[in-house]
Formats: sequence, structure tokens, C-alpha cells
Amino acid sequence: MSSTNSMQRRGIRIEWLAVVALAVGGPVAAAPEPDGTSLGGCKIAVDRELWIRDLSVVNDTVRTTWVAEPTQPSQGVWSFGRLMSNISGKKDPSDFVLNLFDHFRTTQHVNGFDIPPHLFMLQEIIDPWIAASQAKGHTGLDFSIAPFRLNGFVNRIDLRTNATYGTANSAGEGRIVFSVLRPGGSTSLFTFILEYELLAADCDEVKAWAEDWHALGAMKFGKKYNSALEKLVNRFAGPNAAPGHPNGSALSQARTNEFFGDDFWQWREFQLSATTGMLVQTTVAQTVQTETVNRTKLLADFVNDNEAAILAGEHVVPLTYQGQPFRGGSSNGEGIQAFFEADGILNNDARHLFSLNNCVACHTLETGTNFFHSFPRNADSETFLSGFLLGTTIQDPVDPKVTRTFNDLKRRAEDLCGVLCSPCSVISTQKPLLRVH
Repeated sequence: MSSTNSMQRRGIRIEWLAVVALAVGGPVAAAPEPDGTSLGGCKIAVDRELWIRDLSVVNDTVRTTWVAEPTQPSQGVWSFGRLMSNISGKKDPSDFVLNLFDHFRTTQHVNGFDIPPHLFMLQEIIDPWIAASQAKGHTGLDFSIAPFRLNGFVNRIDLRTNATYGTANSAGEGRIVFSVLRPGGSTSLFTFILEYELLAADCDEVKAWAEDWHALGAMKFGKKYNSALEKLVNRFAGPNAAPGHPNGSALSQARTNEFFGDDFWQWREFQLSATTGMLVQTTVAQTVQTETVNRTKLLADFVNDNEAAILAGEHVVPLTYQGQPFRGGSSNGEGIQAFFEADGILNNDARHLFSLNNCVACHTLETGTNFFHSFPRNADSETFLSGFLLGTTIQDPVDPKVTRTFNDLKRRAEDLCGVLCSPCSVISTQKPLLRVH
């Protein structure tokens, strides 16, 4: 990289970090709350059914505080330690979590790509946690001081599958998002996301999930709401929620979104191994390896060859393309930004939709987002959601004459209404949404 380009990227990095710092800890005005989306006679309370982040939920001390040996069912059920215990099954949760973050200590080899270590993140977060745990007499991790703060719960029933199109029925995903903290409790540029399958054998069970999420919208925030939410979350994130799956967990994948130091911003994806029951790094869904593929003829060929499928929302990023590794082992930002383009792409709308599915592009210039769709939060503040979720219009990064409008929570609300109000004869004809954001 030339010194001029390096200076330009450094300047962009400083500007973007200033925006992120304000969003995390400064006086940034939150976007308007989505008070509901109506479709016909259906009204969705977005903040209680789709993206649940109210402080009465995420600061529920009974449910979010780790208890090693709970004496009541609700104690610690939303704590990072309890969720890791559920995912790890009969394994020691401390060993399970340490094994996960050991992926960042050494070069990982994923789909033909070498993913370098990210030691600064370990030095800033994980190693201090290990040291503090040992100082308290623990041989492993002390989950009472786990550096994870709950951001909220996400209903992604819009990601449901459909047996009509060759995939087993599921009702989409339930997600749990955490901020990751520095020693002392201050927020870092790091979020951790647990994404669980909403198990459903058929369309009737898909509709049952939709009705249970929707029932939350009729309730006010408070003790009864949290109790109902706990029962719903336990169905996908509780112990042995998926008998027959690795460790009995319904976890589909865990994702890390973090930026430490001057080297790179990165998104990684992990799945439970069917053989070891440990989380192992995998390719990032619908995402190509940024440094190797972006701005190459290979990318242009893929977008052009798959233009119709991309425009129809039906493309799948393959592991290899034209005999070369293609789907990424991580999603890396260039400095702190990225969008996907290449000379020779014939249709900029196809380029946009392809780029939108790639993690770093969806989290930066393709949607006008500063790293996070759910920002790391302070203890006394709700997580700040992105314009991509709440509504924004931006210039296309390739063609500034084109504007792109996003309001994904409105789209998800309309989709939920569709599931609630449509018979299975209609739902079963709908194609799966091949997106991850």
C-alpha cells in the first residue's frame, strides 16, 4: 500500500473511530424508536417483538447476573456464563470458552485462507479476564466477572427455511447480542452474537413461533414481560434445547465483530463441531475473503455469471469458484471500511446486493453503518441501533447518483405480519431469504 493511501486510510480511520466513540459513550442522539409497523390488521411492536433492548430487560439483575449454583430457575439465565454452559453441554464451560478464543492466538486455516492471529484483542480482553479469575483462585474462568454485557434479543423469523425449496423447515433464528467489555467495565469495539435455530418441524410450528414472539408485543415491559421472554428464550437457548444436535444446543453459529489496534477490523464465525462439541472457526456465510477476492476479475465474473440469482435474492456464495477458494474464512475490513466492487461488473444493482450480503460491507459503506448494527453499550444506556435497521438513505458507494434506502426492522415487521396472517398454503410457497444480516 502506498504511503498516500495509508495516510488516507488512517484519516478515514480516525474520523470513523470518532463517530463510533460517540455512539458508544458520548452524546449521540438515538434514532427514533420504531413504535410499530402495521400491515392490514396486524401491528408489530418492534421494540418488544423484533429487537428487544429495553433496559428493564437487559439490566434485569436476576437474569443477567451469573450464579454458579442457582437456587431459583431464573437466576442467571441470560448471563454469558449460563448461555455458554448450555451450549457446552456436559463440557466444562471455562474450557469451552477458552478454546473458542484460542482461535485468535494462532493462524487459522479456513477454506484455503490463512487467518492471522489477533493478539491485541486477547491482550485487551481475554487475558485480563484469565488473570483476574486466577487472582480470585479460579483455575479457569470466573464467569461472575465475564466481560460481557447483554445488548438484547433479536427475532429473525424472516430467516426461516422451507422444505419446498430443499431445506428443512425451521422458523429462522433467535439471536442474543453482547457487548464485550474492557477491564473495569468500559465498552470496547467488540460485540459477540449467539445465533440459534428456532426448531420447527413444519409450517404450523413456524406459525407457532411467530405467534409466541408476537404475544410479547401485547405486554408492557416489566416482570411479566421478562418472565414470558425468559420462557421463549429458554426454548432455543436453554439446556438441551435441541436433542440430537451437538451438545444438545440449538446454536447455529456464534459471531465475533471486533476492532482492536491498528491492524484490522474483523468478523469471524464459529459453529459447533459434530465430533468434538467445541466451537470451531468456519467460513463466514455469504461472504468472500476481502483481501483476496475484492476488486478482482474473479469477483466480477461471479457477479456477472450469477446476476439473475443475485437480483432475485437466491445466490449462495460457494466455497470455491473457478477452482479458487472463494467464501471467506473471515470478513476483514480494509482499515475500517469495505464495500465490494470490481472492474467489469455489468449491473451495479447486482453488485450492491452481493456486497450487502458480505459482513464488513453491510456493516460499513454499503449501508452507511459505523461497524455495528447494535453498538456496544454502557450499563445505563440501551444499545444504539444502526440506520440500516431503523431507516436511512445513503449514496451508493460506487455510483453516487444512486441512493439506497434501508429500514430492515420495518421489513422484518412486515414479514412477521405475513407469517401471522397467511395460511401455510401461502407460507410454503415463499422462498427462503438467503441473507444473514
